[in-house]
Amino acid sequence: MPASRHAPNSKYPVNIRPGRTARLRTVLILAMSMVSLPAASTAHGEPASKPVTASHVTLQAFADRAAIVPGEPVNLAVTLQPEEGWHTYWINPGPNGGLPTVVKWTGPAGWQVGRARYPVPTVKYDPTLEGDSYYLPSNAVILTPLRGPNDAASGTNVELIAEVSFLACKKECIPGKAKLTLTLPVAAKGAKPSPANEALFKRAHRALPEPLDQAEHVKISVASDAPIAAPGKSFNVIVSADLERGAHMQSHKPLDADYIAAYVFVEPTDGLEIGDVDYPPGVERTDKVLGKLSEYSGKVAFKVPVTVSEDAGTAPRHVRGILQYQICNDSGTCYPPQRIEWSLPIRMEGGPAPATGDDEFAATATPENAIGATPTGSEGAERAGDRTVAESSGATHSGANAPSASGSSNLATWLSSAEAFFNRYGFTGVLAMAFIGGLVLNLMPCVLPVISLKVLSFVRQAGEDRGRILALGLTYCAGILVFFGFLAVLFATTGTGWGQLFQKPRVVIGLAAVVTAFALSLFGVFAVFTPKVIDHLGQKAAEREGLPSAFATGLLATFLGTACTAPFLSAAVGAATRYPPAQGAMIFMAVGMGMAFPFVLLSAQPAWLKFVPRPGPWMHTFEVLMGFLLLGTAVWLLNPLRDQIGDWGLLLTIIFLLFVSLAVWVKGRIQFGDPPSRKLAMNGLALAIVAVGWLLPFRAMGTIDDLRLDASHRRKLINDGKLFAQLDPEKRGEVAWKPDWSRGIPWLEYDEEHVRRYVEAGYTVFVDFTASWCASCKTNLKTSIDVEATRALMRELNVVPIEADYSSEDPMIKSVLARFKRAGVPLYLVYSPGRPDDPQILPELLTPQIVTDALRKAGPSKPERLAAGS
Repeated sequence: MPASRHAPNSKYPVNIRPGRTARLRTVLILAMSMVSLPAASTAHGEPASKPVTASHVTLQAFADRAAIVPGEPVNLAVTLQPEEGWHTYWINPGPNGGLPTVVKWTGPAGWQVGRARYPVPTVKYDPTLEGDSYYLPSNAVILTPLRGPNDAASGTNVELIAEVSFLACKKECIPGKAKLTLTLPVAAKGAKPSPANEALFKRAHRALPEPLDQAEHVKISVASDAPIAAPGKSFNVIVSADLERGAHMQSHKPLDADYIAAYVFVEPTDGLEIGDVDYPPGVERTDKVLGKLSEYSGKVAFKVPVTVSEDAGTAPRHVRGILQYQICNDSGTCYPPQRIEWSLPIRMEGGPAPATGDDEFAATATPENAIGATPTGSEGAERAGDRTVAESSGATHSGANAPSASGSSNLATWLSSAEAFFNRYGFTGVLAMAFIGGLVLNLMPCVLPVISLKVLSFVRQAGEDRGRILALGLTYCAGILVFFGFLAVLFATTGTGWGQLFQKPRVVIGLAAVVTAFALSLFGVFAVFTPKVIDHLGQKAAEREGLPSAFATGLLATFLGTACTAPFLSAAVGAATRYPPAQGAMIFMAVGMGMAFPFVLLSAQPAWLKFVPRPGPWMHTFEVLMGFLLLGTAVWLLNPLRDQIGDWGLLLTIIFLLFVSLAVWVKGRIQFGDPPSRKLAMNGLALAIVAVGWLLPFRAMGTIDDLRLDASHRRKLINDGKLFAQLDPEKRGEVAWKPDWSRGIPWLEYDEEHVRRYVEAGYTVFVDFTASWCASCKTNLKTSIDVEATRALMRELNVVPIEADYSSEDPMIKSVLARFKRAGVPLYLVYSPGRPDDPQILPELLTPQIVTDALRKAGPSKPERLAAGS
């Protein structure tokens, strides 16, 4: 690769080679010329912007419809007409330099832009850069599809802006920019607007490369020599052309300038550095009429080297390009030259498999091509495509594809309808859902152990003055809101979603230690914040709650609550990803206010506490029972560690908790009247015991990072073995469902590509997105999924059950949850045979009837019928 210089504000190299600069007869004018004019419309209602001239190029924007119909695509076009003798460059300017021509459309939020389509470039020797470059044809048309939201208001106008950057060259090269404004009316949904600018769009489509299936006299295939791309690593994309017998094409370096050379044009992809194409040498022969020729025949492979950036991320990519050639046969017949478009999906390490097919709205080839605040680059474009899928799936979640309502499945329909109702009110409706979700969160199983402590505090406060009750209640609520503020900051800065803190072993171990300490305090081993004798009245600390204790209890309740979800909660927190950080933080805080609301109400109205029994000896028994309940919570918290750091890591954690227990016992030896020196010494000893308890298991006996790697490796071996067992070697890797129901539900491990393969092969698929720390998930499993009625129906319908375990961090599962607008697990999807893009989405809280109704609606697996084409 030649050394390159990068133009200002550009990620594409100009590639002015060292040593050639002195010979250049051109000067790059550094000042970008920017021109912006108001919108206009051509006669007869054909929409177009006013033409703009910048840097010797005239540009204009057009639409192929007189109006936009909500939810339906419309094609937009940008034309570039250079002055005589001037030229502009293709999206990839070529190996010898230049700047790409880039079109970036912007408009209102919710309007989605698709992948830009460029005309086939022309290869010409560029005297300015002293080498071959890829030119756009004169009067080039760049097409971009646009799709408006389904709820776009008819009768209004939408303003779309195309920002175009390019490099215009003649004897000198001038970077240019232009802004084109196109205003289109929005028609009623289902309307049929008249076509517009038909001649221009027909010409534009003729200039595009031909589809892969239209290649004649040659079979073209594209493959990669690496199954998964990893950051910092390189791989090759192999474009193969298998010519039919007796046919040949000119090589990359034909011996006559008039012959059509074989060329591979590759579009740039953000996060991937595309190298120079490696062309095989041509085979020379002498023709009686044409003379000496350099040709390819048989099977020829063109190698495209690709290097992955260190910060490429995990979103899938597509490497796209065009193969240009002309086929002739041995009898002297030459067929028209072809320019065939090809595309290769690339799966990134740790990321989801690319979707099959090549939806023009699923990814953009032009890195800057995005509407509104869509992330830049191909990775951002892939995520933008995911959001589109999520929005179309959102209709499913809102009831369009919900299970038929009968019996208790009415709950699913009611929840879907309610969420759809709130969503109609935009951000205000999302805040309302967040508040209700926080309110319901108090009833979830992960919060109940700590809520019981608050109930106990109400018992203790029954005889106290109203002011103290209010102060303690508000302090507890402050703990809730502070933790939700912390979650909001984490979400805005790191993208950490609901429940993802439980994927981090250090967080789980620390929380288990805190819960264990709280449990021991209820057994009387030590007092959390106060000495055993608190004031001149001689009251015991166990009979009073201090403000620090109330605050800490609020923090703990909220922390444990993030391991659960609730109706409306997941939809609300999931919606936070679609709003700016400030509004996303407001959604989190609304959840906190909903969770705190009942306690504010009870604290402000002490008269309502009359239902609380009078204090008495029974309280000690109640405290001990709550202590055991908290120990049970600690055991539940330790459960995900088996997946995260393995059995050995779990044993080391138990050793650490033993040291924590010893430390709190030492702290409990401090008496109210002890001298300060003894208190200091005992507290220091307790802290030292905790430090030794951490360093001994997690430094001397094994680090958490090493334990995570070992557990991940073992889990991968097991998962790969399970997936391999379901492949039919006699059918060259086709899926074959061979279940063993004798030991319960025969769960398969989740892989997005594997799910799609089963569904496309004709199987009904049930996917359970779960986690070992998710109490709601486990409750649904035991009460609604792993029960005889559901198991029997799964066997009857030959359902493929797949478990997506989110106990540890998994970028693939995270992206799927975001696609379906879920902040975390649980998520339940039911796929009908042959419909991989249209699953039923079940609610967070299940009943057996909801699950069985969804399975019956999906119907039985029918691989034989799909295989037969019926």
